[in-house]
Amino acid sequence: MITIRTYTEADAEAVIDLVLHCQNDGTRPPVTIDDQPELLHIREHYLKNGGSFWVATDEEKIVGSIALMNCGNGIAVLKKFFVEESYRGRPFHLGRRLYTVLLDFAQEQGIKRLLLDTPKNTERAHRFYKKAGFQKIEENQLPVVYDYPYENSDFFSLEL
Repeated sequence: MITIRTYTEADAEAVIDLVLHCQNDGTRPPVTIDDQPELLHIREHYLKNGGSFWVATDEEKIVGSIALMNCGNGIAVLKKFFVEESYRGRPFHLGRRLYTVLLDFAQEQGIKRLLLDTPKNTERAHRFYKKAGFQKIEENQLPVVYDYPYENSDFFSLEL
């Protein structure tokens, strides 16, 4: 049975393994933990400032993640949205389920605008975001500055 719950410190290693596995699947430029040091400090970067970080588990195995980084002034960044390959689409629709948890939380917290970055060549992710109502924007249109691991990224924005 798949469960979605808030991240705990005991999840740290499994989350890093999931994220790096999904990021380095051969479809995008390789990245390391050094490119995204916030993964080593999830509590400080996500939870402490009014954001959140969720994991999806099947039994005790972490098979998905999604995070909201609260930037203040009603703006947040969707981060670390990854689902293990065998849990994408039917019959699990785990990505949709994780996104719904994040969206509900964002609205409860008064977030008015969600931002995200994704590598340019991730067409499946781009389709998901566009279907969810995100609009592609240019980097210079970002209302906040935040770190992202890929040099060649596309940016998206959603008004809530």
